[in-house]
Amino acid sequence: MNTPLQIILAEDHGIVRHGIRLAIEAGHIAQVVAEAANSDELISLIKEREFDVIVTDLSMPGTFTRDGIPLIDRLKRMRPGIPIVVVTAMRNAAILNKLLTKNIGAIVEKAGGINELHSALVAVAQGRPYVSPGVEALLANMSLVGTRIGKEATLTAAELDVVRLFAHEKLTAGQIARRLNRSVKTVSAHKMRAQHKLGLSSSQELIEYWQVIDRCSP
Repeated sequence: MNTPLQIILAEDHGIVRHGIRLAIEAGHIAQVVAEAANSDELISLIKEREFDVIVTDLSMPGTFTRDGIPLIDRLKRMRPGIPIVVVTAMRNAAILNKLLTKNIGAIVEKAGGINELHSALVAVAQGRPYVSPGVEALLANMSLVGTRIGKEATLTAAELDVVRLFAHEKLTAGQIARRLNRSVKTVSAHKMRAQHKLGLSSSQELIEYWQVIDRCSP
């Protein structure tokens, strides 16, 4: 690789952004040509600059631009074919798996080593995907293995109804049962099946996941 990869880096915490920049440039295969501190700045930069790869956090503030999965969708629409390396502290298996369905270049854990970011940049330069070992282990531990990785979980209409009422409207199992005219046992079974399909281990993770897909809805 004779010419260093031209990187646009987005991260809202200045100290963390500085550390990521040092990690990117330590391997001498890439250089940061522009930095963004929020999603609005990132969108402006990719309109103005020529570059090879976007390295970005998943959760950042923005006045006009949503972060998370909607940000990734927008970046891919604006610059199709440009690899995106997401550097994140996210530990929600369903959200990380949903990110994989977007066919981005790489997911790198913030808790990982500098060598992981280097490996991710080498991989995307060669047209290969990269996922941090810690993320792979998390998906495996949550039973998102084999053909389930990188594919959307399919919930039934009944499971979606229960998840929506629980995570969006914050109803209890008893309240959902009365709303849907079902037993509490049936409601609880739908919720547990949905969590299993998504690879989630807690109600809080289910709420976090719903917040993401709810924000992605038209």
